[in-house]
Amino acid sequence: IDVDSKGIADLIFEVIQSSDMDCRPEFYKHIVLSGGSTMYPGLPSRLDKEIRALYLANVLKGDEEKMTKFKLRIEDPPRRKHMVFLGGSVLADIMKDKDAFWMSKHEYEEQGLKVLSKCF
Repeated sequence: IDVDSKGIADLIFEVIQSSDMDCRPEFYKHIVLSGGSTMYPGLPSRLDKEIRALYLANVLKGDEEKMTKFKLRIEDPPRRKHMVFLGGSVLADIMKDKDAFWMSKHEYEEQGLKVLSKCF
């Protein structure tokens, strides 16, 4: 497609680093892969390696002694291929009786994207 963009390890690192400083250690310990595109062999170990390298270079400024205190855990559940669908179906089931959560085709045709304001 001729589009250069950051890799998933860079994106994960940037998102965690942009969060509140007190939350970062917990975020690094709770990275969960989900969805079919995470099923590539070796993806969890590659992410681990790349995120550790980014942390060492950007946060610890190359101080490898402090790296022993860095806790990183990337969870890759075996059924992660369908986790996104399962999460969406659970959310839909929980919200099925809440009319403000849903819009009808008629409402959308009548109001367009403005109909989304009823959800907020």
